[in-house]
Amino acid sequence: MDSQSLRERMQRAEKRTLVNIAFNSALPNRTEEIPQIVNEGAVGFKLYLLKQIGGVNIDDENALKCAFKTIAETKVPIAVHAEDKTILEEARKKTQTAGRSDAEAFLEAHPPEAEVKAIQNVTKLAQDSGASVHICHVSSAAGLKTIQTTKRTLNLTCEVTPHHLLLTAQDQKKQGNLAIMLPPLRTKADTEALWKALRQGSIDTIASDHAPHSMEEKTAHSIWDVKPGIAGLETLLPLILTEVNKNRLTIADLVRLTSENPAEIFHIKDRGSLKEGCFADIVVVDINLEHKIDASRFKSKAKFSPFDGWKVKGKPVKTFVNGQLVMDEGEIVAKPGIGRIIR
Repeated sequence: MDSQSLRERMQRAEKRTLVNIAFNSALPNRTEEIPQIVNEGAVGFKLYLLKQIGGVNIDDENALKCAFKTIAETKVPIAVHAEDKTILEEARKKTQTAGRSDAEAFLEAHPPEAEVKAIQNVTKLAQDSGASVHICHVSSAAGLKTIQTTKRTLNLTCEVTPHHLLLTAQDQKKQGNLAIMLPPLRTKADTEALWKALRQGSIDTIASDHAPHSMEEKTAHSIWDVKPGIAGLETLLPLILTEVNKNRLTIADLVRLTSENPAEIFHIKDRGSLKEGCFADIVVVDINLEHKIDASRFKSKAKFSPFDGWKVKGKPVKTFVNGQLVMDEGEIVAKPGIGRIIR
């Protein structure tokens, strides 16, 4: 990614988006391009530690240090998918050598230790550089404990997804490829640890980790060829509103975790709040509306979900973007291009 390719992607998105969106950038080949990318409008950088995406060699510690120091000077955060590449490669090789391609093998190839090691490595980089780091989709109690140990002394934030809060490895074993995601689903003890941390305030945001793959991408013969990830945009609010109705969270918690904190972490001004002077980006919900999640009606290209058929209580019924009605009772009522690129 460089400033030119980011500009082109923004221009394409601007004509098609129905909502306001902001872009993260992959790390570029040359660290001197980082300020240009931020000037172009990136609100942060995304770093995958499980495989190389972008220009910086994730096996080169000095290159990562240099990138982190340069990003720290721009004041934007680095969002990190925290799974250690070496641990994953060794674990996957072991299961594949044994000729395994089952759901249990996938889980074994992505152990919590990989999350812990990656978080340890990235917090050391943050400590040395002064960069702000956001750990994406924390999945395990062990990974969470590692974050909590260092969070007070670093500019470190983290997020959790509804699927890591509400599903376990048992669901993956039942649903097979459709529930393959990264990081993978964990144990009941892990979900309980995540819920406890969420209520205590040591998890900063709830994120969808929206990955709208087609059914063809999820039905590969070998589990190692399945595209990981699920659609999350259309299920996040109904699922978490249901938990609000169960008194596991409050509405104020939901607003803080999905609106206020993300805007603060990524330095997005005049968003995420109903304060006077902010943009009127508002979702109206019927907190008492009971319904079933129906993946066949998703607007996303992914017409499947591990939550398909779940009974939920609470639903978004209207969405306003910059003060204009965009969604009304489940139907899109605005034309593409109404949204803006937030820089």
